[in-house]
Amino acid sequence: MRKTTMLFIISFFIFTGGCGMSSGSESEKTNPEQTPETEAFKDDFTREFIKSSDELKEGYYTFVSKTKGYTMLFPVHATISSAAHNYQDDYFETFNFGESIDEENLSRYYTVTYEDKPSTKDIEYNLELMTEHTGYESELKEIRTGDNVIYYGKGNKELTHNETGKKVMFYGYFGYIQSQKDQEGLHFFYETTCRKADKPCEINEQVEEERALLMMKSIQF
Repeated sequence: MRKTTMLFIISFFIFTGGCGMSSGSESEKTNPEQTPETEAFKDDFTREFIKSSDELKEGYYTFVSKTKGYTMLFPVHATISSAAHNYQDDYFETFNFGESIDEENLSRYYTVTYEDKPSTKDIEYNLELMTEHTGYESELKEIRTGDNVIYYGKGNKELTHNETGKKVMFYGYFGYIQSQKDQEGLHFFYETTCRKADKPCEINEQVEEERALLMMKSIQF
């Protein structure tokens, strides 16, 4: 693995409103009186992916892929962009989701891409895809958890807000999660920044990293 300078750039859509919401799709039958007052459950499209209204871990539901190929923890106040969700039968799925924490002026955005194809076993190819997407050129950390291996990296980048001209820091955490039992694999990208560039925010990098790793380690194929 290359060991050079580290550069991290993932998405540039945070200042433009982030993930959209959909209200026109079919959702599971839920008694309105029993529906949790969380963004994930209030959004019709997002609710389709949530296994139960019970939190598996405080602050997280269980997400079930449309492919039925994997599950993972999902933040209770995040919503999935229906426009950015795409899946092919049982072998491919990609989507974006995000959450805003107004009282802390924080935005968190995620991109997940799942594949169940022979090419997912080609680790060098998939790590090359990830480093090209992020611009990351340092050595990835290898984390073994259960039946999976996570190839993990992190970084930050200062960008200029188009409207205000203010400098804003973006903090990113990403990994390629590969099953050791079969040919499944998943690219996971997580980015956080100040929700509004003209207002201050405090980002605890340790907390954000722990959050990212918790979600990556929760993935079960």
